[in-house]
Amino acid sequence: MRRAWLLSCAVGLAPAARADPVTYVQAIERAVGASPTVELALGLENVPVSGADRFRLNRDEMTMASVGIMQDVPSDATRRAREGVAQAEVRASKASIGIARLEAQLATASAWIDLYFAQAKLAILVALESDAAELDRALVAAVSAGGSTSDLVLASKLAIARLQDRVASVQAEAGMARAALERWIGRIGVDGVGPSAPLFDIDAEAMRAHVEHHVELAGSSADIERAKAALEVARAARDPDWSWSLMYSRRDPDFGDMVSFGLKFSLPLFQSDRQAPMIDARQSDVRQAGFARDAVLREHLAILEAKLAEYASLQQRIARLRDVVAPLAAKREEIALAGHATGTGSLETVFAMRLEAREVELDRLELERQLLRGGAYLTLEYGEGAQ
Repeated sequence: MRRAWLLSCAVGLAPAARADPVTYVQAIERAVGASPTVELALGLENVPVSGADRFRLNRDEMTMASVGIMQDVPSDATRRAREGVAQAEVRASKASIGIARLEAQLATASAWIDLYFAQAKLAILVALESDAAELDRALVAAVSAGGSTSDLVLASKLAIARLQDRVASVQAEAGMARAALERWIGRIGVDGVGPSAPLFDIDAEAMRAHVEHHVELAGSSADIERAKAALEVARAARDPDWSWSLMYSRRDPDFGDMVSFGLKFSLPLFQSDRQAPMIDARQSDVRQAGFARDAVLREHLAILEAKLAEYASLQQRIARLRDVVAPLAAKREEIALAGHATGTGSLETVFAMRLEAREVELDRLELERQLLRGGAYLTLEYGEGAQ
């Protein structure tokens, strides 16, 4: 639920949600502001609990009701260290929101692309289904006239059933893609998405140079800053802090009231046994955060290279299908049509060649879907406009 809430903040589904990060930052700033903490102290002192005057507030000169204030005054080093912690937490929060926003954008892009190509596939399959129905009617008429066999009629009906199954499958794909898209952007119209697919300019060198600015690297850098801030807090513990207090004590009028004032200083004694181990531990945390960031950077460099290689392979496959396979399939359909027109070819051959050509077109759409998903991923993750 927390993750879904963060993602909804990132895409701005609700106006109030956009203020959440600011509210968090303000809370951090108030918690560690420059002003020291002032506390109010109330109490009863020296109340007898035994003897003839037990629980009496006006029989003993030492019994008094007190009210006062106490204020801690941390050292400059402690204040600076706490401010550093607050700033690191703010940056970590911003990085978390950036990661959530990126995940929302990636999910939206994938759903849009899936729905777009599901619509395109559906149009092709519906047209094929219509062609199969036309073939079936022609074959039934031919059987009735004695010019064909019932086996061909059965084959055409089988082809229709298979196409209907594929139509239903793609309709389900479209429904799932629509639901995924509406999760992020709200309800969309009955026309779905379109009218054309986006174009992505994939500049491999620019993306390699931009990896260092990936939002997840910003989160890792914030972890390093947070660890360094914690180290400064540990170091600041070596410097003494102090506090003061002022208290007014009211006694029975027969005895007179009293005022107390006090100062308290921390004494960081035995630093080699107490502060030094804490400092060493925080230094280890800083080194660990640095190693973690290096690991994230290497991971993203590997992902980028893999995605670039996959993208280039898809481009080659699409080009080969467009320039070689599709023209050959179209030529075979053209030859079948010509044969049917001259009486040397059958209608079922025309349908088979048409089905083959449409299968090539469906293969092209699937490759283009994968290519666009890859392009969206590369652009959002590593493009110049990436988070």
